[in-house]
Amino acid sequence: MSSIAELQKQVREGKDLRITGQADNTDKEFINISSYSGVVEYFPEELVITLKAGTTIQEITNILAAYGQALPFFTGSLEKTIGAIYATSGPEFSDSVLGVQIINGKGELLNFGGQVMKNVAGYDVSKLLVGSMGRLALVTQISLKILPQRIAKQFQLKPPLKHKVSEISLNFESKLKKVFDPYGIFIRSEEHTSELQSRTNL
Repeated sequence: MSSIAELQKQVREGKDLRITGQADNTDKEFINISSYSGVVEYFPEELVITLKAGTTIQEITNILAAYGQALPFFTGSLEKTIGAIYATSGPEFSDSVLGVQIINGKGELLNFGGQVMKNVAGYDVSKLLVGSMGRLALVTQISLKILPQRIAKQFQLKPPLKHKVSEISLNFESKLKKVFDPYGIFIRSEEHTSELQSRTNL
């Protein structure tokens, strides 16, 4: 899948879809975001970058390094996509999120937030979807705040293990599910589950 229109079509025609960033996964029940990659916009002087969700951390790191900049959060493997990081992270990542573009369970393309820090329209929604494990929507594009390498390093440490998700959080996610995926199209993939297990103390 290499275009928004193709991704929307798969969502509208799909059922029980899992999101993956693994290029070799072509199963029909998966939406493969790996080919939807690249930089949408990059403003080094404003410390802002907008990326397609299938862009790998390795690609992003190489681009930012040319300007002496870096991602200010823990990423782990360089082979992961920025979409996977968004789907499985917590507050330590959401602090860097400025905006997000998604395809909801109806196949609609929605934008929340913006590319620059002073544009806060929909800012909370772009943060609320962080860590949603691909169960609420298909994230297609993410705008992030970046930092000079020397400063970013202090934020790149692996965050502490999380404890089991509370009932309050589960209830809140259930309400978000009704808003973003009322037909129950998206379900969590094993890929996201494995990442969650590495970050959560169950």
